[in-house]
Amino acid sequence: MVRPRSRSGFTLIELLVVIAIIAILIGLLLPAVQKVREAAARSTCQNNMKQIALAVHNYESAMGVLPPGCSNSHSTMFPTPTSSASAGSIGNSMAGTLAFSLPYLEQDNVYRTFAAGTWTWPATAGYYNGSASTAAIKTLLCPSDTSATVTPANGQSAFWIYYPGGMTMYYFGGYSGYGRTNYASNAGYLGNIPGYPYQGPFTVNSKTKLTDIADGTSSTFAFGEAMAGAPLPAARPYVPAWFSFNLPTAWGLSAQPQWYQYGSMHSGGVVNFSMCDGSVRGCKVSMSSATFQYAAGMMDGGVYSQNDL
Repeated sequence: MVRPRSRSGFTLIELLVVIAIIAILIGLLLPAVQKVREAAARSTCQNNMKQIALAVHNYESAMGVLPPGCSNSHSTMFPTPTSSASAGSIGNSMAGTLAFSLPYLEQDNVYRTFAAGTWTWPATAGYYNGSASTAAIKTLLCPSDTSATVTPANGQSAFWIYYPGGMTMYYFGGYSGYGRTNYASNAGYLGNIPGYPYQGPFTVNSKTKLTDIADGTSSTFAFGEAMAGAPLPAARPYVPAWFSFNLPTAWGLSAQPQWYQYGSMHSGGVVNFSMCDGSVRGCKVSMSSATFQYAAGMMDGGVYSQNDL
């Protein structure tokens, strides 16, 4: 005789309770996972910036000076900008600090692809090279940002020109195929334009020595994070190219940075800056404008507390 067997199982209510508990646990775990991921991304970003800062140190050891913020052979810019400099002061090269540093970032093969005249003084070659400029260099990208893959609404930056009273960005409209970066060298308030304070270590056609940084290498910005546009969820208007990314600090910091400001995608309102001694600090966008400019200038004599960054 076949006997019936009873089988235990979940009732519908019990199943719903289990699902609800799992959902709550996932909800509790996700923020923790996101925090761990962001901490790892921030650590990687800081390591990138340290490598870049050490690269310019090695450049200075080999060449006797730090690489320029931007090489520009235009008559109003070379060898130093004049009061006649304008948005149209575009010369040969236009290569920035990162491009000059390529051999010291283990990217000598990319560096050698550019025309030799890109690096001469004054430059005799054009400001970009199609094949070399498309190189994707992981060290130059912050993992918290989407700049490596995002399609910008307007195009990709080519170079910045600052001049008495302002700054203009030139960009490749509708094109974003050049190698990208999140790190801009520090020009100071308005670079070495005549009459402006807080000059930084990387300016137009600069030949700064580490010994020229009178305020101290541990107190002066070398590189900062930047995105050439507001962060998500806003539409990204531009993405920066590593070939030429050098920014003044005249427009300060903001929680919603624009193309003319430093900024990052890190949580907590923090932007990473590497100092000229190679150290890296997470700086609050809420820091006072005075502290920001004192840290940007290399020989202004301004004093600030590291706790104010």
